[in-house]
Amino acid sequence: MPQDQKKKMTLEEFQETETPGLLAIYDFTSNIAISNYFDTTAVKIPEACYSSSLLAKNHFLSETYLLNRKRNSMDMGLSYGVMGYSSFSVRGSIVQRKLAEKEELEHEDLTVRLPRYRNVKMSLGTAIRARRSIRKMSDASMTIEDLSTILYYADGVTGELTLASQEKDLLPVNTLGDNFNATLRAAPSGGGLFPITLYMVLRNVKGVKDGVYYYLPLEHSIRLVKALDNSLAEEINTVAEWGINIEQEKINIIIFYVYSLYSNSRKYLDMAYDFAMVEVGQISENIQLTCTAEGIASCDIGGFEKYKCENFIGIDGITRHIVNVTIIGK
Repeated sequence: MPQDQKKKMTLEEFQETETPGLLAIYDFTSNIAISNYFDTTAVKIPEACYSSSLLAKNHFLSETYLLNRKRNSMDMGLSYGVMGYSSFSVRGSIVQRKLAEKEELEHEDLTVRLPRYRNVKMSLGTAIRARRSIRKMSDASMTIEDLSTILYYADGVTGELTLASQEKDLLPVNTLGDNFNATLRAAPSGGGLFPITLYMVLRNVKGVKDGVYYYLPLEHSIRLVKALDNSLAEEINTVAEWGINIEQEKINIIIFYVYSLYSNSRKYLDMAYDFAMVEVGQISENIQLTCTAEGIASCDIGGFEKYKCENFIGIDGITRHIVNVTIIGK
């Protein structure tokens, strides 16, 4: 409140004008209104769920998850899972991931090699201070260099790490090829397993056909899932509830963060979900800071029809799930 709007008042004036509002705030922050009936309500309203948390059986799913994610230090399952990932077979599988992306590139009609990314000139501190969630976009076209830069700083390959040990390791003897290195990315990932794949809808990006794609970070390329014709352009309007002040037709890039459940849960059990959500947040922040530095609008979106979006981009919604969406545009 501006300083000149404050005023002195008597105790009687304070009790009449300020006390009701203060009591309402105090009641909201200090009390849990107990309800026995939440289990039978048709609509699960968050406030009602909170109010019934002491008695009702129907709690937040997040509460149930957090109570069970790491029950005690004697639970040896997680330890065995982590130890198992130092084996030859696991390390050999990780270093050969690049072969899968190289196979994708054999379909030249479906893949687009991205140009080299631009160096971001804005300082990190300036980008952090300037970052805003911007929903208003201009409908101007983006360049393929813009796309390349955003994807590279989001989750592109920034280095390598050898997985061959120094003594009596089978990896150098048995691996396919001479490279025993795992890739390092712009965003950290629990155990270096990278269970998040960036799917995207591209529209009005110079040098790229409108369509649904996913990012191949090891080759810094994108792979076409399906072209975006007029009917699909209309369909995306129905599967995403972007909220107010967002004009769907002016968005250049819609990024869907797809979590592959078994990519890291084989190692981390239930904690795998924690690590995946942390990774999504880190990728998202990379994207938004890069967009800020490049003068491009971006905004995370929670209002989307999960199952419809998954069907639209062609994933099963069982082993692979959309867990976040970011919209980007000039």
